[in-house]
Amino acid sequence: MVTNETLNLSGLNSKFEYPILEVCEMLGICTGDDGAALILRKGKKFEVRREEDGFHITYRKTCEIFRGLTLLGRVPMGYAISQEGNPELLCYMVDASRNAVLSYEGVRRMVRVLATLGYDSMMLYTEDTYEVPGYPYFGHMRGRFTEKELKELDDYAFSFGIEIIPCIQTLAHLSTAIRWPGLRGFSDTGDILLAGDERTYDFIKAILETCKRCFRSRRVNLGMDEAHNLGLGSYLKRNGYRKASDIMLEHLSRVAKICEDLGLAPMMWSDMFFRMAFKGTYRVREGEIAPEIMEKVPKNVALVYWDYYSLDRQIFDHMVECHQKFDNEVLFAGGAWKWSCIAPHNRFSLASTKLQLDSCAEHGLTKIIVTGWGDNGGEASQFSTLPVLLYFAERLYGGPEVADVDEDALRERSLEVFNAKWDDLLLFDLPNDFPGTSPKETSHPMNPCKYLLYNDPLEGLFDKQMIPEVDEYYAKYAKILLSHKDDYRWGYIYNSLGTLCDLLSIKADLGVRITKAYLDGDKDALRELAHTAIPACVDKLDVFTKAFRQQWFEENKTFGFSNEDIRLGGLRARLLAARDRIDEYLDGKAAAIEELEQPRLWVDGRAADSTATPFIVFNNWSQTATVGQM
Repeated sequence: MVTNETLNLSGLNSKFEYPILEVCEMLGICTGDDGAALILRKGKKFEVRREEDGFHITYRKTCEIFRGLTLLGRVPMGYAISQEGNPELLCYMVDASRNAVLSYEGVRRMVRVLATLGYDSMMLYTEDTYEVPGYPYFGHMRGRFTEKELKELDDYAFSFGIEIIPCIQTLAHLSTAIRWPGLRGFSDTGDILLAGDERTYDFIKAILETCKRCFRSRRVNLGMDEAHNLGLGSYLKRNGYRKASDIMLEHLSRVAKICEDLGLAPMMWSDMFFRMAFKGTYRVREGEIAPEIMEKVPKNVALVYWDYYSLDRQIFDHMVECHQKFDNEVLFAGGAWKWSCIAPHNRFSLASTKLQLDSCAEHGLTKIIVTGWGDNGGEASQFSTLPVLLYFAERLYGGPEVADVDEDALRERSLEVFNAKWDDLLLFDLPNDFPGTSPKETSHPMNPCKYLLYNDPLEGLFDKQMIPEVDEYYAKYAKILLSHKDDYRWGYIYNSLGTLCDLLSIKADLGVRITKAYLDGDKDALRELAHTAIPACVDKLDVFTKAFRQQWFEENKTFGFSNEDIRLGGLRARLLAARDRIDEYLDGKAAAIEELEQPRLWVDGRAADSTATPFIVFNNWSQTATVGQM
């Protein structure tokens, strides 16, 4: 409970009244002229105090006003609470490029949530999902933001004290843009721009001018990560072979100069410098970047060290120290894992984040970004990682001396900010929660709920990547998740994940049961599967599809759901095709079901006597669903 008292907002500066009203409505705080006054003062500390004349919030940054609102219920008359932590930058990056693009209202909702946590900035990761004059195909049919939308969203965020920082791409990760006429003419490979070509720099200038027009922020994230085949396509044909590091540094120098001319302060993901030095590897526990490379990095470009994986403190410490040897500003980007399937991995994120923030505190890194990527479809809810966003905020507002935040404190804050129990929000992880998959047992989050959903009922690529009790786990998880479907703020997420688990309670091992009945020659069992299990599976798939559609349109633009219709509609068609194939076999119209006679192999190629958990991570819908085309 935030507070059961009514707040009187009549004495506020008019610029704060509307955003405070919106947050009060979200938090369930009543407002009226007969309530306790809310008194705001900008100062050098963050404090919430209760006196006879009302509630006092002293804030350093505007966003702390909204964090302060969530703390009112903690302060009895005559008392005050203050928080010593003062993160120089606390930013959440929303992936708006991987099929799911937050809607106009979805962005506003995210702004309100971040403000109540005390975040001061938000990145919109837009590879091509924004308008650029002169490039009509850029972001075509991808749900791109118009300039009008971006300017209005920037105004809205500003009223909450949140700086929207454009997060774009100026080298790689542009495959969805390069496929169209226009950019295709000056590309190196399938997703990389052609370095050294003047058309490339005309285009980059155009997108940076767009960023300058649409946002107050002078900061811009240039991307430039994972350009793995740089210089090996059209560049190679035009210029002959050159070292990727030389091409990269020349390109970066050109882009940095454009930023300087426009008055922009660029940053970039740092991985390519390390990959070029360590034969494609980013995170290393030893070794250094050559000084001559570091010296050539433009000084106006900040480096963002991103790491969502490391559970090895030695690797993390070494990487931070390597970054700090550059003569550039360094930021750290951690991860709120929601990008490997339909459900998030909050517990893995929390385990890695604790280690990473320990190291950041020791090394003096005070600018922190939390990333919420959406690889391979953006199918997880944009709000499914609330526990991770909360942990980052509580840890950093606790100050550099705070080694951790205990779960009791997180439970209290979860109720204050989200009106939801901490343990209930962690239930979003359930669709991937199986023996052997905890952060203590694996170095990478597993995603069975995705590959078992799309696993073909006859071809069965993933029939070995599960345990025999998988159906029982999913039936239990469905019951737990669906018991929360009426939650007024987050019920739609519980409903989507609950109906997914209900579907998987009969779909996950459907292919295993079909194959066994076929190889055993048990035609009665095959008939039962074809006419009872498969129709039940189709019915549950239809229920999940409806719930998933509700989740999507609650948060995202319509663009992108066409891909989900194809994925789920294709699964539905394959289930019905499996029924028909079984019937043909049972009726003697087919001598065999050839797919079921093929051996089932481990997708990860493990040894037959491996004792590791059978669950894996495999986040690729097309390769899961179309085995014959892998």
